[in-house]
Amino acid sequence: MLKMTNISKVFRTELVETHALSDFTLNVEEGEFVTITGPSGCGKTTFLNIAGLLETYTSGSYLLDNVDVTELGDFQRARLRNEKIGFIFQSFNLMPDLNLFDNVDVPLRYRGMKASERRPRVEKALESVGLLGRKKHLPAQLSGGQQQRVAIARALVGEPRFLLADEPTGNLDSNTAQGVMELLNEINAQGTTIIMVTHDQELAQQSPRNIHILDGRIAQESGKRTPVTPAETAAAVA
Repeated sequence: MLKMTNISKVFRTELVETHALSDFTLNVEEGEFVTITGPSGCGKTTFLNIAGLLETYTSGSYLLDNVDVTELGDFQRARLRNEKIGFIFQSFNLMPDLNLFDNVDVPLRYRGMKASERRPRVEKALESVGLLGRKKHLPAQLSGGQQQRVAIARALVGEPRFLLADEPTGNLDSNTAQGVMELLNEINAQGTTIIMVTHDQELAQQSPRNIHILDGRIAQESGKRTPVTPAETAAAVA
């Protein structure tokens, strides 16, 4: 569960004060798939950075999985982020000198997991995106769509409660983008909560709930889904 209440984010310089978010309130229940749309500069990325504990906020309150993050220190935020959140970025952010297995392995190394625990998790994540057979390949040996699938595997390997995707199809052609969207829908059907920022209105309409942001506020909302129940999750896995 993600609950933001009256979140404001103000960037200040000596001459300018910019309100990136203003009294921003949003609840996302467990198992939802929510897309965030809006013009450039409307606050989408700021929202996603705050949601992912990459950025603090000026005022308001934020509960992530029933944890009040307001007073958490940097170490506590980093630990919560590593345990609860998976990230997917437009530019993939894969390490070019590491093969696919090692790229996906990175978040688990940060957790201090033993190699014997990490290996089955990494292989399971790569298998879930259809790339286990290429685990020894380097990112440069893959297409853009395949690299994004590796990035999704890396986000999933830690078994996060929340998956935050920032323009995950922005560098892909329409057919490949649709394939990534279908994969995200499959992941959501298994119970992972997904919040995706996108400029692609066609993809946004494929999610059950769409939030449109304008000038740091929610301007419009369409759709609403019933969160995934344990029975639905079990059926999807079966």
